[in-house]
Amino acid sequence: MKLKSHVKYYLLRLFRLKAGTHSIAMGLTLGFIPHWFPTFGVGALLSLGLAKLGRGNLVAAFLGGALGTAIWPFLFFLNYKIGSLLFRRSTEITELKSAAHFDFSHLSIHGIGSGGLLFFTGALVNTLLSFLFMYLIVYTLFKKHRVNILYMLKRKKEPS
Repeated sequence: MKLKSHVKYYLLRLFRLKAGTHSIAMGLTLGFIPHWFPTFGVGALLSLGLAKLGRGNLVAAFLGGALGTAIWPFLFFLNYKIGSLLFRRSTEITELKSAAHFDFSHLSIHGIGSGGLLFFTGALVNTLLSFLFMYLIVYTLFKKHRVNILYMLKRKKEPS
């Protein structure tokens, strides 16, 4: 299956869920949240656990976790950038592609701790902001536009 048909399939599954709007918005949001932090392979379990604790929909949490898994390098890059903005420090990571190959060998103990502080602070801020914005956006989409979006997704493209 092509990527486009995979995305369409999972969007259809998401918008066809019989759960309430709040439950779906909580599930998707809480499923995405753990991916701001390095979870070392247990991100999916954390996504489902957080959704269960927050009474969110588990299918929506799985899809939120899948989204977070797909874009985690960007999320980690954003953590460093937000942390460095808050502490007014510059980082040597200026591009997303350089984040994967950053050489830490020249840093002292204080430098590593400082980078960790930037990352963790950025992750906390990003977690709070993404929780608020994702919840509001998903809740609004499901509350006001669920039927219209389902109709658009189900429409078949006419052959040209």
